[in-house]
Amino acid sequence: MFSRLLSLQGFSAVLWAAASSGVLAVMWVLVRQLSDQLHPLEITFFATLFGFLFSCINVFKFGLSIFQTTRLSHHFYRGCINGVAISAWFSALTLLTLADASALNLISPLCVSIGAVFVLKEHMGPRRWFALGVGVLGALVVIRPGFEEVSLGIWLVIITAFASAGQRLFGKSLAATDNLTTCVLYLTLFMIPISMIAATFVWKWPNYYNYLYLVLIGALLNLGHFTMMKSFSLADVSALEPVNFTRLVWGALFGFW
Repeated sequence: MFSRLLSLQGFSAVLWAAASSGVLAVMWVLVRQLSDQLHPLEITFFATLFGFLFSCINVFKFGLSIFQTTRLSHHFYRGCINGVAISAWFSALTLLTLADASALNLISPLCVSIGAVFVLKEHMGPRRWFALGVGVLGALVVIRPGFEEVSLGIWLVIITAFASAGQRLFGKSLAATDNLTTCVLYLTLFMIPISMIAATFVWKWPNYYNYLYLVLIGALLNLGHFTMMKSFSLADVSALEPVNFTRLVWGALFGFW
């Protein structure tokens, strides 16, 4: 019975992780479309701002206890790292096709898995390494024909991959001690000043139609990170990283569309 419960929990974690990848892929499409009218750094600021406001709605359910944490510094570090990651990623989406950017970003699961072994002391069995290796090889098959030189877009995706890996390791650690909504709230809160500073250099007031996109992007950012944290609370981060290769499928499908 206990092993059955563990298998059900693991399956649930995989579903949450897959949902996170799907939600974030939809958000990437909206960012790419909106980037024709607003700079990606400004989109990043509004995404984090509206994402934080959506998190604050949980105050009605949990009260002010949602702000309680004994690991504020960890939330701060995670927010700063993810602020860099999302700013670089949104900028990269304007320079590369969605499929190519998604494929190159799949070096992040490898970084996360290695970090989980050495930082979080998780065990990586042969099956996990095999699944991760197959995913990386599949991504390389897609990437190689499309990249002839190391352009700015590629460097931005590489920055995104390493920064994203760092925030995911922080996220897994925080999921063990803090409420999931608290984790998402502080993540978006500490991302606001980072993204705001960058956005001031390219500021342009959005129109009313742009705000509809920005609110939706903020909602998807919030939902994507909540589902990610939910998966972290149910399974090892190294076990979930192969699921993130579904981003390649989402990126190719949405990029074609």
